[in-house]
Amino acid sequence: MSIKILCLGNEFIKQDSSAKKISEKLKKQDLEIINIKDSFELVDYLQDKDDFIILDVVENLKQPTLLSLKDLKQNKILTAHDFDAGFFLQLIKKPVKIIGIPQKYNSKIKNKIIKLINKKT
Repeated sequence: MSIKILCLGNEFIKQDSSAKKISEKLKKQDLEIINIKDSFELVDYLQDKDDFIILDVVENLKQPTLLSLKDLKQNKILTAHDFDAGFFLQLIKKPVKIIGIPQKYNSKIKNKIIKLINKKT
């Protein structure tokens, strides 16, 4: 059974595209890579009974880091645009493995990400 990796981010915004770039490199591993396009698609996957790992860009990180839901920034919701991934992740009732990656893409971090994917939580 392969591990599902949900890759978040926007490939058209340089600072938010690292997860999508790295997902292409990870496809060579025994991983099921799913590039999430928007929050609605994320909600569909969050309702799955399968376990998954979320890969997303995090501002000010220097290296890939395993995060928990407590590490996510809570934004005030003023409009529909404020419903981000963090909001929906806070709603689910199952453990989530989140790997935060730096904004600047670096091909050397792929191996660090693979180690974090394989790390038991």
